[in-house]
Amino acid sequence: MQQLKKKLKRVLLAKLLKGNNVECTVCGNTYSSFFPYLNRANAQCPSCGSLERTRLIYNFIKDKTLIPPNTRLLHIAPEQCLYNVFKQQLGNNYIPADKFEVGYSYPPDTHNVDITTLPFEDSCMDVVIAIHVLEHVQDDAKALQEIYRVLKKGGCAILQVPYEHNREHTYEDASITSPEARKQHFGQSDHVRIYGRDYINRFLAPGFSVQYADYVQSIPEQLKERYVFKKEEIFLLRK
Repeated sequence: MQQLKKKLKRVLLAKLLKGNNVECTVCGNTYSSFFPYLNRANAQCPSCGSLERTRLIYNFIKDKTLIPPNTRLLHIAPEQCLYNVFKQQLGNNYIPADKFEVGYSYPPDTHNVDITTLPFEDSCMDVVIAIHVLEHVQDDAKALQEIYRVLKKGGCAILQVPYEHNREHTYEDASITSPEARKQHFGQSDHVRIYGRDYINRFLAPGFSVQYADYVQSIPEQLKERYVFKKEEIFLLRK
């Protein structure tokens, strides 16, 4: 019932934002502006719920044709709007996975997994997506090794993490465990580090090679404004 109320509220508000100033790359709908989200104005699509980084990721995937038919895709912590698209496109070849936590709901076919011990065979996935996931994982090196392990040779990982441009080295401290202390040190109660500019070295450690980096810089400014993209780097890593 609560979900139905939220959906109806979103539909009604979407009608009030009828227009053509902004466009969602995920669902294709246009509006005078997007919904605000947290402390960000003009951020969330009224129709599918996509955020700035989600629209950027999906545009990148379409632009580079990264997920053709029959792709076996492992999606860690799937965003609902992307889940809807990939499930429809790929059917049983789409494997959504997340670490279940109390108080959260997940699509019925989502696998309950720990990203540091993935329950999948070696070299069984064509693509792995993990967007804003690794900053929540204590042993991100092990998580990256697992992503590398389950990918087929030639397969790719689409990864993105928040990081501070002016920070040279990643800041982390395993002794900081309480939600309050983590928020104070890392900016969010469920984050375990703040990535610095050295985060790409962590991505490469398992043996990946970089195929694309800093994709957002190649997009014309007028399109960034129309789609309201977040100006974050995306890395496409090849095994």
